[in-house]
Amino acid sequence: MGNPGPQSPKGRWIDEVAGDAGHIVERGNDIRRLGEAMISSATLLEQVKSGADGQQGLAVDKLREVVGETYGLLRQGGELYKPTGPVLAAYGEVLADVQPRIKGHVDACETLWATFQSLPGSVEPRGTGGWFQPDADSPEAEQQADEDAAKLAAYNAWEAEAGYWDNDYDTWEDAFDQAVNDIGGVLEGKVEDGFWDNVDGFVASLQKVLSWAGLVVGILALIFAGPILALIGGIIGLIALGLTIYQFLRADAGVFQLVMAVVGVIPFGKLSKIVGGEFRFVDDMFGGAFGGKAWSEAGSQVSELGYAYLFHGRGASGALGSLRQFATGNNPNGFADIMTRVITGKDVAAYSAYGSIATTGQGLAAAWDVMHSLMGVPLKYDGWISLFTGHETIKKKVPAFDVLW
Repeated sequence: MGNPGPQSPKGRWIDEVAGDAGHIVERGNDIRRLGEAMISSATLLEQVKSGADGQQGLAVDKLREVVGETYGLLRQGGELYKPTGPVLAAYGEVLADVQPRIKGHVDACETLWATFQSLPGSVEPRGTGGWFQPDADSPEAEQQADEDAAKLAAYNAWEAEAGYWDNDYDTWEDAFDQAVNDIGGVLEGKVEDGFWDNVDGFVASLQKVLSWAGLVVGILALIFAGPILALIGGIIGLIALGLTIYQFLRADAGVFQLVMAVVGVIPFGKLSKIVGGEFRFVDDMFGGAFGGKAWSEAGSQVSELGYAYLFHGRGASGALGSLRQFATGNNPNGFADIMTRVITGKDVAAYSAYGSIATTGQGLAAAWDVMHSLMGVPLKYDGWISLFTGHETIKKKVPAFDVLW
């Protein structure tokens, strides 16, 4: 499809409506007939269970035992299916009526917009007598007025057709909303989630909360230094991984998602530490949540913040002193350290450590660390922005980024 123009008069992008109307009507009728058959079968099974059919014998007794209370569930399903089918069929009939008209409007808008774009002139009449303008009452001015009038007429023709599209789109949208509401009314109070279904919903919601919590901690970590935020971020990552494993076991997440979650916690950006023999695998994966050192360092930072609060006189000045201590710690680089973390993800001390490189292997590992941080920061920002805008992140488009960064 070409370009049908800008947004419609009601502020919507002009496009066709998808769906096979005939198939929807057919499926709706099938669902209605299935519901009626289920109700009839439930009535028959209830008669067998209660003995109202008059049959006797061991085989019949065994049949009654097998039937149990299943007729009730069968009737419940039929009572849901029977009224749902006509709702779908009614929606399909509206779609069958309005879908061709919508497509016609889209095609017409495309043609009219192409005509509008091909014409010279302006929708807003151009002036005369000014700089680079023709003289009033001149042949050029008359030609200019004719061009502007034709341009305006072409735009008005497109706008009128776009308005017709709006009207038919409203008809479709109303039918769709009505179908959703009617089906919701049929199901309301009749379909209840089980315990594990509720747990699944809670886990999915918690994953979203952790995404936002990770965003907050990540932003704070770019501004404030020290082990507290690293430990909190590690705990968030550990919980998120555990929830992903649960979702995989419940078939709410696939193998790829599970693998990405596991690989995602591997600290690829700590290659220089591995080469230098300083690598603590679990600590670097989860911010030291499983080790005592990170907890001890975080406790020491809390004590330092408390001392800073007391040293600066408590109250507002003490809080400001603690905040300053939180931001810079004992780092003499101050604001420069913050900006280095914001831009590259590493502080000045991390870059200073590269001065002790002694071997080619350590140099290559350090180069990887630098590249990893420089690419990781914009990818992290992209992921954060996606939480606000809902766009697809670069990591989703290029899975290798999701693994390495």
